[in-house]
Amino acid sequence: MTSETEVDAWAPERRESYYASITDMLIGLLFLFIIMLMYFALQLRTTTEDLVTAEETRNELLEKVAGYLRSRDVRAEIDLSAGVLRLPDEILFEKGRDEPKAEGEAALRILAEAMTVNLPCYAYQLSSPRPAECSSYPHHVEAIFIEGHTDSDPIEGNARIRDNWDLSAARASNTFRLISRYQPGLLAFLTEPAGSEEARPLLSVAGYGDQRPVDRGSGEDAKSRNRRIDIRFVMAAPKASATAADPPTQ
Repeated sequence: MTSETEVDAWAPERRESYYASITDMLIGLLFLFIIMLMYFALQLRTTTEDLVTAEETRNELLEKVAGYLRSRDVRAEIDLSAGVLRLPDEILFEKGRDEPKAEGEAALRILAEAMTVNLPCYAYQLSSPRPAECSSYPHHVEAIFIEGHTDSDPIEGNARIRDNWDLSAARASNTFRLISRYQPGLLAFLTEPAGSEEARPLLSVAGYGDQRPVDRGSGEDAKSRNRRIDIRFVMAAPKASATAADPPTQ
């Protein structure tokens, strides 16, 4: 029969073994935590790099479209931080009207050409392959919003256009109709490769009334700046399985 003295003699060794097991487990957990931290840091770095290069790709496209317009004497501004190509209202519409004037129609025809010429390297198409001269771009455009904006002056004497919401939406819609009429191929650009369940038309419209001014002033110059059509280019978010070396495929 084992005495209490003999049992107590083994107690220190059991405690040391217990503490050693706990220490080994904590070291293992710490090592696992470090590995996971390194993995997420690498993922964050990759995602950040993808977002930066996607913005660079978008800026390159904006510069090309704006350059095409300017080379044909069409005024165009670009806001690289917002991804916006901006056409001032004064070349497109009369104040309070939603139908483009003759100068505006001519400008929109050139805009349609500029988009048709430059989009193939940056977007998917319904049936056309990527042009052979295109570089291997790792990013593509996911959406193009045609946005109508107005000043804060109320609409008067127009039974069809009730307010600035109506006016901005009508201007955006008419801009969409005209550029797609001039260049029907714009309707074939997609958000994803043809055949994909996520594939949708690239172009869409939005009207913001006077809710998103670019100039907070109340004078006529400020109002003129706020009356505009914005073409907003949105790049696709990086996918977890994609790498910077993987270009869009058709």
